[in-house]
Amino acid sequence: MKQLFATTARGFEELLKVELAELGATECKIAQGGVHFQADDETLYRSLLWSRLSSRILLPIVNGKVYSDLDLYSIVTGQDWLSYFDEKATFFVDFNGTNQEIRHTQFGAMRVKDAIVDYFERQGKARPNVDKDYPDVRIHAYLNKEELVVSLDLSGEALHLRGYREDTGQAPLRETLAAAIVLRSGWKKGTPLVDPMCGSGTLLIEAAQMEAQIAPQLHRLHWGFDCWKGHNQDAWDEVKAEAVQQAEAYFNQNLKPHFYGFDLDHRVLKKAQKNAQNAGVAHLIHWKQGDVAALKNPSPDEVGTVICNPPYGERLGTTPALIALYSVFGQRLKNEFGGWNASIFSSESTLLDCLRMRSHRQFKAKNGPLDCVQKNYQISERKESVAENPLEFDRTSTVAVDFANRLQKNIKKIEKWAKQQGLDAYRLYDADLPEYNVAVDRYGDHIVVQEYAAPKNIDENKARQRLLDAVTATLQVTGIET
Repeated sequence: MKQLFATTARGFEELLKVELAELGATECKIAQGGVHFQADDETLYRSLLWSRLSSRILLPIVNGKVYSDLDLYSIVTGQDWLSYFDEKATFFVDFNGTNQEIRHTQFGAMRVKDAIVDYFERQGKARPNVDKDYPDVRIHAYLNKEELVVSLDLSGEALHLRGYREDTGQAPLRETLAAAIVLRSGWKKGTPLVDPMCGSGTLLIEAAQMEAQIAPQLHRLHWGFDCWKGHNQDAWDEVKAEAVQQAEAYFNQNLKPHFYGFDLDHRVLKKAQKNAQNAGVAHLIHWKQGDVAALKNPSPDEVGTVICNPPYGERLGTTPALIALYSVFGQRLKNEFGGWNASIFSSESTLLDCLRMRSHRQFKAKNGPLDCVQKNYQISERKESVAENPLEFDRTSTVAVDFANRLQKNIKKIEKWAKQQGLDAYRLYDADLPEYNVAVDRYGDHIVVQEYAAPKNIDENKARQRLLDAVTATLQVTGIET
């Protein structure tokens, strides 16, 4: 049995622990940023081939205390590196962490590299070459205060690189993050899955591979264990053949596709189609160009899940279009997907409030540097009700009711006068209520909402929330198309 460590994004450790246990790992113990586990050769290779959440799987070689760069050098040069790889293999050192003596990761990596090549020279061997781009062997060094762990990276390139994405849209999700979102969404295999803003299709492709029993690394050509002297080729061949057989067995069932991807940009849809083809799931996914404002349920006779990573901005105040997008998206979900589940991932919880739905579960996650949240919803069955007056709005689902009532009254009064005067540009609301310090103007078929500077005694977050509520209520009251 080998002692191993699988790294993952922070927040996914518990999910990864469950996944590794299902793959046959034992003694799984959560640590910050990963899971320690034990595995025989077959389970090790199965974990590398099948894990959707691991970033890397490492074989720890040595640990020790580092109080100076000499300690770092001595710990590394004292290892029997020839038992792991020979001098013909190229290598590269990934160094993470610092302490009071090792203040730069680049310096730490250089000292580890020096120690390894000096070891080979002392054994009468040639100095192995360093290759930053395509090394045969990756050495992973992690320094936390004085604690150093040096490991052999059995993955090679990071495991989020599945190999199916030739091209992506803007701000694509990392594949491991997409897999975690799918797993947390509550989607059940065999039921419809819809992504209304699918981009390059990563969420759908990850889910389709899960259902089709396609190992995420099935087509990876190069591994970190290729030049490792402990590599068990027979065990690897057996695990790989088993994975190929599983994928072929599902493919031969010729099941009905029930994955649906929509996006407004036809160019990014072509990328999604190509990615799905590379991933071996093109036959399982329907792709269609479409605006979320006109979203229709593609499988109304079944109950499934809507999953989505809509656009989001780091500064809500500079992206009012996003408020409209989320508001319309929420309305389409309620109109078209009654009885379904929805799982939406965003960096802006205030934008998710614009959906006007109550989540029953939520999860935190990181998307690069952004703190994000994933909220799961159970969409209520739609109750048909048509207002006789087109200006009437649903008060049960409207935020900022006082503001909405005032705006509606102003519209009834001012628009009649404006029509008599032949005007198509006029003000509908001008800070009438102190809590909603905005101006609302109509310019033909367009509505412009402008915010007055809030008094200094008003909390910034509260002022921001009021602006968001005012924009959302304006959309609902006026019925302006986004």
